[in-house]
Amino acid sequence: MGEIALKRALVAMLRQKVHDHVEWTLHLEEFLRLIEAAGFDIIETVLQTRMRVHGGYMFGRGKVTEIAALVALEDIDVVAVYNVLSSMQKHNLQKELGVPVIDRYEVVLQVFDREARDRVSKLQLELARLQKSYPFIKVTESERLLKERPARRGGRGPGEYAYHAQLRQVRKRIAKVTSELARYRLEHQRRRQKRYELKVPMVCFVGCYNAGKTSLFNALTGADKEVSDRPFTTLASKWSMATNPEMFFVDTIGFALDLDPELISAFQLNLDDMRGSDILLLVVDLSDPVELLKMKIKSSLEILKETGIDTERILVVLNKVDLIARELAAEAASFIQDDYGLPSVLVSAETEWNLDELTRRIRRLYNDVGAIPLSSVSG
Repeated sequence: MGEIALKRALVAMLRQKVHDHVEWTLHLEEFLRLIEAAGFDIIETVLQTRMRVHGGYMFGRGKVTEIAALVALEDIDVVAVYNVLSSMQKHNLQKELGVPVIDRYEVVLQVFDREARDRVSKLQLELARLQKSYPFIKVTESERLLKERPARRGGRGPGEYAYHAQLRQVRKRIAKVTSELARYRLEHQRRRQKRYELKVPMVCFVGCYNAGKTSLFNALTGADKEVSDRPFTTLASKWSMATNPEMFFVDTIGFALDLDPELISAFQLNLDDMRGSDILLLVVDLSDPVELLKMKIKSSLEILKETGIDTERILVVLNKVDLIARELAAEAASFIQDDYGLPSVLVSAETEWNLDELTRRIRRLYNDVGAIPLSSVSG
């Protein structure tokens, strides 16, 4: 059998900050990596600079016409939009372009879908997809019913009954998935209680994907978890006990630039592990360009803040020091202290350089802040 052809994608981005000449390129590059990881072949990229979002289409009508022409000319299968679309914008674009339209939220969902292996990850993924699809169904189906109504003289037609039945089914499925996840969360909480009673520090790895979290987890615990440059290979948290020094380490879901808070909120078990950890190691890739490094740190800290993480429990781990000049590493440590007031430590998970110092710093921080109360894990 031959290889399955990848779907041909056109990527579109609305850039609102007209004076931003650097950051938007990094955001776009990150989005392109996610699209490729989701299994698409990028054929065209379209950018519009416009301060105001068009309420109906996101993009201006002229740009929509341009995109439609490219879709037809290049035989495009799907249009992937960097920006997060409202249900109405998505619906209108699909009508104008004649192909499926997915936004950043849905691109990340497709990457998750390719990596989900266990029951909990699949349930959390399904919940995120259902929550995204529900308002879109309401928009598309309500418009269809409006078109049907002039042909009827009163009462409900079969389409209206089908519409309400479809929404009812989605609501029922959301309730069922939420209930099943609640049982898993309760079981998770019981396991966390047992670990808490051992009075051993619980240390959670957080940060953007490809920072080396899993490599560091393996180096500190002796585990043999798969290490890959694919995004989001860790969707379900993995726990391991290290005996020297005695600590529980938790490897959990990675972040990405512009990760939608609603999407993160669907992964409550992962968030529970973050909230329930005594120390959080924010792992960053020192080999990233400085601007990208700063953006990833800022994005990760915003997610942690929204999750309810106390910054006094965060230790920044500057990983991959073996890939850059030592003076650049020292500069990174300096701006993290100056800009965010956070402690940091230089390490190399690959060569296992300075891991003893890392564990000493973890223990010192744990002694300063103490164990986190179990009551803090409330979701």
